[in-house]
Amino acid sequence: MAAFYNDYLQNLLLLIRNTLIGKSRFFLIGFVLLLGIGYLVSAAFPGNTSYYFTVRELDEFSGEKGGRNFRVKGELVAQSFVRKELDTTAEFMLFEGDHTLRATYSGVVPDLFFDERSEIILQGVYGPDEIFQVETVSVLCPSKYEGLEEEEEP
Repeated sequence: MAAFYNDYLQNLLLLIRNTLIGKSRFFLIGFVLLLGIGYLVSAAFPGNTSYYFTVRELDEFSGEKGGRNFRVKGELVAQSFVRKELDTTAEFMLFEGDHTLRATYSGVVPDLFFDERSEIILQGVYGPDEIFQVETVSVLCPSKYEGLEEEEEP
């Protein structure tokens, strides 16, 4: 009789162990799948997940700026865009209020870059020489907001 109870307890413990392992395996697989989906969503929309500074905020930034990556939003200073001869490298300035940012970019700028109503977003590295080395340039389209301005004016 003792052997029967011993076998019964061993089988019961084995059943409990297998059930718990099965459930934990199920939850582990579900957790890994959720992490994977979250990563894919964030990788698909990287521009929507990162914060950008305004020119004023970057100018007033109290931490070490040299050599760090930033995203900065501002407006183009009129007549500040100068392209080097026989090269795609350009130097220009962005402003917000009375704060300015000197920047260099090598490449073709978007069509709306020179529109006076455009907000420009730069992504790059703030150099130790206090010149922003731009890696990518984006322009927020001003035409999205023209309808709103016209509707507000009675």
